Amino acid sequence: MAQFRVEFVLDQASGKYLAELYNPDNQNELIVRTEALYPTQAAAVLGLVQLFKDAILQFPRPGEQPRKQPKLKRRRSDRVKPKAKKKTAAKRAKKKKRK
Repeated sequence: MAQFRVEFVLDQASGKYLAELYNPDNQNELIVRTEALYPTQAAAVLGLVQLFKDAILQFPRPGEQPRKQPKLKRRRSDRVKPKAKKKTAAKRAKKKKRK
């Protein structure tokens, strides 16, 4: 069973705590570090516990199919607009003759 090593470190610059999570297979390998968000070490512990709870609640129950992530709809402004065709000299000359 994997056991994570978590350390709570005081960030000297901000005066707040951050959490560091280390690899269960290699205890010296840092996996992730949070931002210095927590005013106390206890708040950092509770914040990390909540982070794990939120992640676990998204796991499918045994026997259930994993939920598909909804596809994000692209906004109209994100769509690629077709470029306007450039008129050739021949087409411009032809248009002038019609007038």
